[in-house]
Amino acid sequence: MQYQVIESQTALDEFVLSISKAKVLAVDTEFMRRRTLYPEIALLQIFDGNHLALIDPLADMDFSRLWTLFSDTSVLKVLHSPSEDIEVFLKFAGFIPSPIFDTQFALQLLGEGSCIGFANMVKQLRDVDIDKSESRTDWLRRPLTQSQLDYAASDVYHLLPCFETIQARVNEKQLFNIVLQESELLAQKRSFRQPDEVLYLDVKNVWQLKPRDLATLKELAAWRRAKAEKKNLALNFVLKEHNMVEIAKRRPSSLGSLRNVPGVEPMEVNRSGKEILACIEKAKEVSEQDCPQRVRRLIDFKGYKAACKDIKQVIAEVAKTNDIPVDVFASKKQINQVISWSWKKSPEEKQLLMKPDLALGWRAELVADKLDSWWQ
Repeated sequence: MQYQVIESQTALDEFVLSISKAKVLAVDTEFMRRRTLYPEIALLQIFDGNHLALIDPLADMDFSRLWTLFSDTSVLKVLHSPSEDIEVFLKFAGFIPSPIFDTQFALQLLGEGSCIGFANMVKQLRDVDIDKSESRTDWLRRPLTQSQLDYAASDVYHLLPCFETIQARVNEKQLFNIVLQESELLAQKRSFRQPDEVLYLDVKNVWQLKPRDLATLKELAAWRRAKAEKKNLALNFVLKEHNMVEIAKRRPSSLGSLRNVPGVEPMEVNRSGKEILACIEKAKEVSEQDCPQRVRRLIDFKGYKAACKDIKQVIAEVAKTNDIPVDVFASKKQINQVISWSWKKSPEEKQLLMKPDLALGWRAELVADKLDSWWQ
């Protein structure tokens, strides 16, 4: 396995030129994400079948020519489980490469099991054992070790032949476009920014709170994300979610009483105490009639189990007709999205939110005439 490490503009431009005629590129990234909201890119790996490069994004280089290639829709970008890679590109490059072929999802579509890891895929398809010992190393530290470089290069080196095997099977079942559409949906979801007004609805145990509590939680949730984005801190390093719920319930009026809220850590008070109290005060100004209504759980709705059963039956029939595993077509979470959209979301919220997965892309095309009444 031969590869080059690129740390200069000249080397990058020459590499981009060498792969400019490729129709398929195997792509991977190495990144770090410990306390940060956004993943910090540490390495970019690309292989076209002849040229393999490890590009150092920490070096001072202009990536515009590479981004032009990555945005060329005639060039297929192959990744394995690209969810976090998509976030990396969104932050580092400012866009998401397209089209993307996700080998992990393609294997699920073929009925090979859910969430097959890269090493297992390579073992299964190529009978090669991948050393994963470097996967948790510090990729931002320089210089990278030879072992790290070899590990990073092997990811895309083996990814391309695995893709070729998978692609043949996918094409045989005429599922290629579904693989591409699934990555498009993933990209849409990763790039979609939940509006401030509805962030609180995604908080665990939100159903326990009263309207006045919810007004406070609504302010806290919007503030927490804004601070996380500004400081590039993971949300729970700004304020832990369960602490946010407790604060909304108790609504302390001083730093001393905030410190007495069960679970709240001194560090959270020292860093953000005054801002938290400001959110509480702002929520107090909301009139009773303008406070959010109590949030009901789906299981509290009469007819929930029957609705689940009906939707599952439709999905099972459509999945069987199209030779797609039922659990790939729709998970329990995705079914709940549909019911929640129909029963719980107001017309105003529907204008702000993405539609359920089953109402988008290839799934919608296959079930639209059977389930479209659920998302009207």
